[in-house]
Amino acid sequence: MAFLSNNSRIALILFSCLVMSFHSSASAQNYGTATYYTPPYMPSACYGFADQGVMIAAASEAIWNGGGACGQYYQVTCVSGTNAGTPYPCQGSSSVVVKIVDLCPAGSCRGTIDLSQEAFASVADTASGVINISYQQYVLQLIIHTASQTYDLFIYNTHVLFF
Repeated sequence: MAFLSNNSRIALILFSCLVMSFHSSASAQNYGTATYYTPPYMPSACYGFADQGVMIAAASEAIWNGGGACGQYYQVTCVSGTNAGTPYPCQGSSSVVVKIVDLCPAGSCRGTIDLSQEAFASVADTASGVINISYQQYVLQLIIHTASQTYDLFIYNTHVLFF
């Protein structure tokens, strides 16, 4: 390490003392149906004109919770088709994690969760239109290990819990 500057040595020591790992988990599994909607995805009820990417979804009243679902992540898994026209629509990994950014209004919402077209296409054939799903809230855990202590951060409902 003779060729490293003092700042580089400090950075290397800090980096070698800090080990991070990520874990994810999901809450209780629920069942319902998923549909999809097409761009433009903005404005959204949760974020207005702020772009949230394409792995997003609109929540039905069953999930919406008066806007409390905004920013929550859900793992959605294609279980089966709902019509004879596309009897086996599930494809790819059949699961996707999406962020709730909008409300799927009761009068026009045809599913439990309305996925973006891109999210839907990652788990099922869009020709099916509606699929049976299992879904669960998704939680990301970040564990930081230092030389003297371990910290757990849980990202849940857009809140960070630090232990």
